[in-house]
Amino acid sequence: MRYAIASEWIKLRSARSNLVLMTIAVAVPLLLSGLIAGLADLGPMDVSGAVLFPSQLCVLLAGVVGVLGIGQEYRHNTIRVTFAAEPRRWRVLGAKIVVTALTGLAMGLASVVANFAAVRVIMALRDLPATVGGGDVAAMVGGVVLCGLFALAGFAVTAVIRQPAGAIPVILVWPVVVEPLVGVLVGLSVDGFSDWLPFANGFRLAVPPTDLGGGGLGRVGGGLYFAAVVAALTVMGCLLANRRDA
Repeated sequence: MRYAIASEWIKLRSARSNLVLMTIAVAVPLLLSGLIAGLADLGPMDVSGAVLFPSQLCVLLAGVVGVLGIGQEYRHNTIRVTFAAEPRRWRVLGAKIVVTALTGLAMGLASVVANFAAVRVIMALRDLPATVGGGDVAAMVGGVVLCGLFALAGFAVTAVIRQPAGAIPVILVWPVVVEPLVGVLVGLSVDGFSDWLPFANGFRLAVPPTDLGGGGLGRVGGGLYFAAVVAALTVMGCLLANRRDA
C-alpha cells in the first residue's frame, strides 16, 4: 500500500495542470482576502468572513484536483497500465483516496492560513481590531475539512462517470448553481427540503459564526451529513471501478 500511495503522489505532483490548479487555489483567494482586508470597512467580527469566503474558490478547485486525480488516467487510458501493474484494484483506489484527501486538506490548510495571515497583517496596519473567537476557529478548521471532502467528491464523481470533461462541470456547477436552484424550487412546496441538500450542508462547515444562523443541521451536523454523502459516493465509485473494464 505504501508503494501505491507513493506512486499516486508522483502522478499527482508530476502533472502540470495539478500544480497550476493548486497554485491558483491558494494565490487567488489570498489576493481577494488582501483586497477585502485593505479596502472594506471591517469590524472585529468580520475576520473569518474575509478569510473564508475567498477560500471557497480553493474548495471548488480542490474538487477539480480530485477529478483529475483519476480522470486523467481514464482520459489517456493509463488506468489500464495502473491496474495491470497492480491487479488488486482496491489497493490502487485506496491509494488514490488517501492522496486525494490529503491533497485537498493541504490545499485548504494553505489557503486558510495564508488568508488569515494576510488579513491579520493588513488589519493591523489599518489599526483595526482582528479578534478571533472559538466560532471563527471552528469555521476555519471546517474550511480545511471541506477542501478535503470536495477533493474526495471530485474523485468519487469521476470514478462513477469516468469522464473528467463531464465530472468537472458537475463538481463546479452542481453545488453553486443546480443545488441552490433545486432547493428554492422544491422548497416552495416541501418544507425543510433545503435543510437536506448535501453540498449546502457541506458549505456550512466553513460559514463564519455571524452568518451560520440557527436553521438546518448546524455546522457539525451538516458537515457529518455531507461527509456521509461523499463517503457513499466514494464507495459507489470504487465498486464500479473495481467491476467495470478499464
